[in-house]
Amino acid sequence: MTHELHTDVVVIGAGTSGCYLAWRLGQAGLRTIILEKQRLDQVGQDIDIFHMDEVRFDEFGLAHPSGDELTGHHATGLAWSPDRQVQNEVRYAFYVMNKPAFCRRMHRLAREAGAKILEQVRVTEPIIENGFVVGVRAEPVAPDGEPIQVRGQIVVDASGIDGVIRTQLPVELGVETDPIRPEDTLYVCLEFRDDLPAGTPTGLNFYPFHKAFWNPSYGTGAILGIGQPGSYDHAWQKHGEWREEYFGDPGRVIQTRQGRTPYRRSPYSLVGNGFMALGDTAFQTKPFSGEGVTSSFTAGQIAAEVAVEALQRGDVSRAALWPYNVRYFRGQGAKFASMFVQLPAAAELSRREVDYLFYHDLIFSGEDFRQMNLYYETKMSLGQTISMGLKLLAGVLTGGFSFASFQRLLAVSSAAAKIKALYQRFPEDPAGFDAWVVEAERLWGQA
Repeated sequence: MTHELHTDVVVIGAGTSGCYLAWRLGQAGLRTIILEKQRLDQVGQDIDIFHMDEVRFDEFGLAHPSGDELTGHHATGLAWSPDRQVQNEVRYAFYVMNKPAFCRRMHRLAREAGAKILEQVRVTEPIIENGFVVGVRAEPVAPDGEPIQVRGQIVVDASGIDGVIRTQLPVELGVETDPIRPEDTLYVCLEFRDDLPAGTPTGLNFYPFHKAFWNPSYGTGAILGIGQPGSYDHAWQKHGEWREEYFGDPGRVIQTRQGRTPYRRSPYSLVGNGFMALGDTAFQTKPFSGEGVTSSFTAGQIAAEVAVEALQRGDVSRAALWPYNVRYFRGQGAKFASMFVQLPAAAELSRREVDYLFYHDLIFSGEDFRQMNLYYETKMSLGQTISMGLKLLAGVLTGGFSFASFQRLLAVSSAAAKIKALYQRFPEDPAGFDAWVVEAERLWGQA
């Protein structure tokens, strides 16, 4: 027997993005059912500790962390040059938080707003009728449970990086269905260490050349982390090389954690008839850090408002849900697209070149990092832009920076500006979408 449930909105995934959306929908009087394949007490345990911008709590209407959620608070952090001779202070406050505890808070908020959460339920496929996504089929993780169908007027895939529903949609719904590739995935590897010797770093520390960090853990411990594309094996190898070079084998390892985060552009459209994509499913992670909690909250606010308006009108077609695309891609999406073009070029610079940038306060300055975190872009006057160009040219002349890298930075800067401008002109309705995609493909191909 298959048990059938009905609701206004079906949300796949009880992570932070899915629960934030359900909370917002519930506040507007809509019913939601959230399906989660794990036990709820397991959600967030893959990473365990994470860092969240202090300013975002007020922005998204959330109480600041306390109790078992809060591990620490840091008003500043340090960005280190590869030779560790330059430490740029980043004046931007973060909370160090326990992610399972924060997920429990989000579950509680969603339920208090009226959402129903079904745990240990694995979604297997979408239900498509008359060209609309009208629900999902799911099966219990436990062997003695019964299959279920959950039907709703809108189905939201917030299932995470693998996009369990997005990747199974028929092509005619107009959403890209390709699964994420290993080379477009950051494999994040964390070592939790205790009993650290005197002289090791404290507070928040970022090593951009290695894509690595040394951050606070519980008590006086630290988390040594790295994010690398390709595979966990490759990421752990790079983690070991970085740690050995800088710190040797300090203290003792008390646990390890690993997880994946997407590192690629979002699908060109996040909506179809009766369908929306959100969070890691939609690759809405910050290009400069891979973090996706707060960036998915931005998308979730927009998605909730659009869904409420569509359901009030009784129209959940692709056209009715299209404003989610427009508002997201003209705002945060445009900034992220621009950064996805620029950052790989900076990430591929040599050790000598990154040291040069640190020594001359270029790209990796404390203010640049602050602006990236706060605004998702850096803002420079014409005078600052000219000054940066002259410093880079001086680096070429003195051997601190290669001419090839200088040319590439200029090229990606131009390409990034064009892509950002294109996303800021995202078509107002689906009629202009195909022509927009042709231009987007051309620009991404050049970049």
